[in-house]
Amino acid sequence: MFIRIWGIVLAALLVAGTAYAGEVTQAEAVRCYNEAVRAQKSGDIDAAKTAYQKAIILSEGARKDILKASYNNVGAIVANKEDLRSAAQAFNDALTIDQYYKEANFNLAIIYLKIGNTEKALEYLGKAINKKDCYMLEGEKLE
Repeated sequence: MFIRIWGIVLAALLVAGTAYAGEVTQAEAVRCYNEAVRAQKSGDIDAAKTAYQKAIILSEGARKDILKASYNNVGAIVANKEDLRSAAQAFNDALTIDQYYKEANFNLAIIYLKIGNTEKALEYLGKAINKKDCYMLEGEKLE
């Protein structure tokens, strides 16, 4: 009986500790994201990229808003360095989290415009303008 009670107590502590750890991780993800934004605004691009990468790791599976914004902002950073392939990958990573994320769709439109693929650029620009549950003309299709 004594062992069974201790087993229940330990299980309860484990569950409580796991929940608390999740809260701490989410708070740390937000802190890293905010640090990244401040660094990016001040022009410290390397520090911003590092902080965004930390935010991505910490927000995985918990904070979709931080996760998609971090991917999008990393994409913007590498796009400014003319690494369009890596930028496109980061924007696509954001879109795997939220296909209607207008910022990532818009940024992909810019990437496609820069490489001369106007058809794809217009496709992603259309996705950036049209959001989920918006009104569309008859016959239009949002993919």
